[in-house]
Amino acid sequence: MASTPNGADSEHDDSDSRLFKRLGMAIVIEVLAGLVIGFFAFTFDTEDKPLYEPPTAAQTPDAAPSSADTSWSPSPYEPATDEPTDPVATARVGDCFENAGVADDFDLEPSGCDPGAFEVVEVFDGGDVHDCDGVTGSVFGHDPGYGSVLCLHYLHPWGDAYYAAPGDCVTRADDDTYRVTDCDPGDYLVLERFWGEREADRCSEWEYYNGAVEFPGYIAEQDLLLCMRMEYPDDMAFARVDDCMYASGEEGDRTFEFADCSESNVYVTGHTPDYDAQAFCDGYGWATWRSSVFPEYAYTVCWAWL
Repeated sequence: MASTPNGADSEHDDSDSRLFKRLGMAIVIEVLAGLVIGFFAFTFDTEDKPLYEPPTAAQTPDAAPSSADTSWSPSPYEPATDEPTDPVATARVGDCFENAGVADDFDLEPSGCDPGAFEVVEVFDGGDVHDCDGVTGSVFGHDPGYGSVLCLHYLHPWGDAYYAAPGDCVTRADDDTYRVTDCDPGDYLVLERFWGEREADRCSEWEYYNGAVEFPGYIAEQDLLLCMRMEYPDDMAFARVDDCMYASGEEGDRTFEFADCSESNVYVTGHTPDYDAQAFCDGYGWATWRSSVFPEYAYTVCWAWL
């Protein structure tokens, strides 16, 4: 019976074990080498390139241009086309315009509220210019074609006395300007006003009428005549020789009123348009007055006791 020498199987087993160990070690070394190569490859790559790169402005469709980009500018504002842009279309009470057209064909342009301009005093819906007929101070109803009517007040170059009513008083601001004022001695009292009239003869029907102002209108139909009377300190300015009057007050501060001769205490002995003409009265009592604004209405009246 054949037999295996002692130690033969053991030697074979040892050889296999050594082979397996070599193979395992080679695999481990290869894996480790791969990891080392990958680590260095990753390290070298990230040194030149960040892990995350944000998108550039060119890559972002909604990005606004930078402040350094001078070729870009915001779009200009464009108002809505359905809103009127003509200042006449949006005119309100207190706005002023000048007429760039002619008297019978207005072309209004915005202006300051200076003499010669037109001020809006009322606005009506619709297109009937006669709506302005009863508006105080309005001389024109103007339809600009925007569905409304403007009642226009003419700022007369000669002053607001152009609109003075009977019972108002007027003074002269300068040679060609008259304004409404309080009724004090030396002011004009308005007796009547006539449109389209420039003939002072119309005023003669008024008792003690002694003054008039003729205002040229913007159009001929709006020429104005004011019939007026000077406001004097008392009735002595209207007295004539032999008129009977009643004098009251102390010397130097007397006032005189018209009165029936049976109830009077003085009568008039002389009258002159000169101021401070004491010598003219030749020893009689005398009263004199002159307006600082209207010096042409001065007088000296002589009187005597009854």
